[in-house]
Amino acid sequence: MAKLLISVRSRDEASAALAGGADIIDVKEPVNGSLGRAPFAVWRQVRQVVPSSIPMSVALGELGDGFGAQSVDTPPGAWAGVSFRKIGLAGAPPDWIERWSSLRRHSRELDSSDPAWVAVVYMDWQFARAPDPDAIIRAAGEIDDCRGVLFDTWDKSRCWGIDLTWKPLVDRVRDAGRFVALAGSLDVEAIGRLAPLAPDIFAVRGAACAGGDRLKTVDPQRVSVLARAAGSIPIGEDREILWQRT
Repeated sequence: MAKLLISVRSRDEASAALAGGADIIDVKEPVNGSLGRAPFAVWRQVRQVVPSSIPMSVALGELGDGFGAQSVDTPPGAWAGVSFRKIGLAGAPPDWIERWSSLRRHSRELDSSDPAWVAVVYMDWQFARAPDPDAIIRAAGEIDDCRGVLFDTWDKSRCWGIDLTWKPLVDRVRDAGRFVALAGSLDVEAIGRLAPLAPDIFAVRGAACAGGDRLKTVDPQRVSVLARAAGSIPIGEDREILWQRT
């Protein structure tokens, strides 16, 4: 069945997400943007309360905001226990493929832990001045250490949610042997509506928080409702192996 990823901003929120039945814990700071990077200390604090059997991912912000080879110097052990990391491409320059390659290479040189990468396609890519989704999906399929593609929204104040018209692009990701994660202001109703896309992962923040406000704290009861909804969507046994691979 599909898995539920909950984005958290603290160890307490991680504990609440786990209590509600989250399958994957993602660390980000929503005040810093769609993929806002949280302090490295928060990564460590969250990993301390997340069992080793539960995958953990981290958000790194936007490549176009200057997150490149010179700013990836993480403290020792920062990647320990991290399964996946994702970086957005809003405002990315024309040479984004080369810059992302340089970032990945520099990261490998600094830390042998080297978690897998997740490419990010913004549904509002034109508004975000991000690369065309086709180009990102093609790159993701050609990069060995990229294991999946996240479909998300950059501007959380607008209704840019994914719908079934994105199925051809979702299928391309699946055909390339990468897992599919859907995000972008998802709630229980949206999870049911998007079931025909059969994503491997539903990624949620806002609907898991008190009052549905992504800047408030994660509510385990809301997570539980979302977990049941995601857990009702079949994806196939071969997909289970894909998203768990590190």
